[in-house]
Amino acid sequence: MSKLPRLRAIAIALLASLALVRPAVAVDRTDIYWNPDEGGWGVNFVQSADFMFATFFIYGPNSLSIQPFWVTANMTQDANGVWSGPLYQTTGTFFGSPWNPAQQTTSQVGTATFVPTNSYSGTLTYNVGGTNVTKQIQRQTLTTIPLGGKYSGAVLSTFSNCNDPAQNGSLTYFANVNVSQTVGGPIDFEIESDLPLCRIGGTYILNGSLYRIPSAAYACYNSTSTVAMSQVKSTAQGIEGTWSGPVGSAYPGCTEQAYFSALFVY
Repeated sequence: MSKLPRLRAIAIALLASLALVRPAVAVDRTDIYWNPDEGGWGVNFVQSADFMFATFFIYGPNSLSIQPFWVTANMTQDANGVWSGPLYQTTGTFFGSPWNPAQQTTSQVGTATFVPTNSYSGTLTYNVGGTNVTKQIQRQTLTTIPLGGKYSGAVLSTFSNCNDPAQNGSLTYFANVNVSQTVGGPIDFEIESDLPLCRIGGTYILNGSLYRIPSAAYACYNSTSTVAMSQVKSTAQGIEGTWSGPVGSAYPGCTEQAYFSALFVY
C-alpha cells in the first residue's frame, strides 16, 4: 500500500515585530439569519474575529405591535464556540430630521446568546427585560451566487485515523481549481496540482452566502469515496471552502479534513 503523498512546505521568515497571530480556521458567521416560518423577523450577524455585532428587526408589544423595536447585541465567542453578550435598546432622531445627539440613548435591556449547530444554523436566545425568546435560526438565502470559473491557490489537508499510522499527517500544496456550476444542479471541482487530478462535486445547497454539498462524489489520490463539502464561499478575490470524509478503500481508515482558498483567474 503506497503512502499518501507528502509535500514539504517552504518556511517563510516572519518579521520580529509581528504581534498579531491569525486564529485557527473557523466559520465566518457574518450573514442574514431568520426562521423560515416567521417571515418579517430576523437578525444580522457581523463577525470580527471573536466579536460579533447583531442587529435585530423585531416589533414592540401590545399597541406597539406594528412599530419596529430596535435592539442590538455585542457578543463574544467562548472556548466552546458559543456567542453571548449584552443586548441594548437604542433610540434616536426621526430619520427625516437632522440628527440630534441629545435624542440618542442606549440602555442594556437584556442579553443574547447564539449556539451554533453547524456552519449555517443554530439556536438564538435573548431577553428584553422579562420577556425571553428562543428561536431556531438559519442563514437566509437571497440569490444564487455564481461560483463557476478558474482559480489558483492552495489546499491544506490533514489525514487521521489511518490504519497505517505512517499515512497520518498534513499535506499542503499549490493547485489550480476549476469550478463548474449548474443552477439547481451540481457544482463540480477539479483540483489540478503535482498530485493526481482530484475531482469533487455533487448537488449543492445554498444557505445564505455559503454553499454545501452533503454527499459529494470524491475521487482524489487515486481513491474514491463520498465526502461532505461545506463553507464553500465566493470571496471578493476568489473562492474558499472545506471538505471532510473518508479517503477511500485505497487508504484504509484514513479520513481527510481539507481547506482550500484560491484567487479568481478567469
